[in-house]
Amino acid sequence: MRTYRANSIPPDSIAGAISYAIGQPPGVDVNELVIRPARQR
Repeated sequence: MRTYRANSIPPDSIAGAISYAIGQPPGVDVNELVIRPARQR
């Protein structure tokens, strides 16, 4: 369980990624959003 939590992404980071995707202008289509930790132990 410790490894999982050590590599987890904070909820506000997930929210920021989603906000970025839905905040794009009308001419931009976001088909996929892959979110992963930048650093893994």
